[in-house]
Formats: sequence, C-alpha cells, structure tokens
Amino acid sequence: MGDGFSGNQGGVLTLDIHNESELHEHYMSFVQGGAIFVPTKRTHVLEEDVNLLLHIYLRNDPITIAGKVVWITHKGAGTTKTEGVGIQFTDEQAELKLHIEQALTGDAFLDLSTQTI
Repeated sequence: MGDGFSGNQGGVLTLDIHNESELHEHYMSFVQGGAIFVPTKRTHVLEEDVNLLLHIYLRNDPITIAGKVVWITHKGAGTTKTEGVGIQFTDEQAELKLHIEQALTGDAFLDLSTQTI
C-alpha cells in the first residue's frame, strides 16, 4: 500500500487516494467539516490557506480544494507519524465529506491507525 503522497505541483499540494484503506488513513473525521491529511515536507503554519489537488477513487476527476491548514505533524515530532498537514474542507466540499463518510461507514477500520491519531 502506498502512502498516498504524489508530491507538489508548483505550490499546489497533491494527494492520490486509491482505496478505502488509504482514505481511512488520511481522512480526519474529528475536524469540523472534515479534513484530509496530506504528507508533505513543505513548511506550513496553522490557518495557512493552501490549495490541494485530490485524486480520489470516489470521483472520476480530480478535486481542487482551497482549504486551511488545521493540523501539522513536524518531522521528528517524537512520533512515528508521517510529516505533513491536515487541510480542512470548506462548505464547497460538503458533498465530498458526505461521500467519504459513507464510504467509511461500518467498523472495518475501527482498529486501524491513521496518519494523524
């Protein structure tokens, strides 16, 4: 299984999510409105506006998300978690949030860790 990271394209973060397992690893359900964790080595600050190009198996076309950084995992933060940022969805991604949460319904992933907690 890949880490979902596909790099950065000229200031735009990109993330590829190929299946439910990867979606579970990256989706941040505990953030109001939903959020997605994006592995990156770039330096970001909380509340920073960022653009994300999300390729997700739930949709045929990539989704462009203009969101805010709400989570940061720094390199060497005393954890084995991947370095990166959590990007909070806006109201424009309400339908995407709904589709993600429907895809993750059930208890198949309850005991699996995520990229953030």
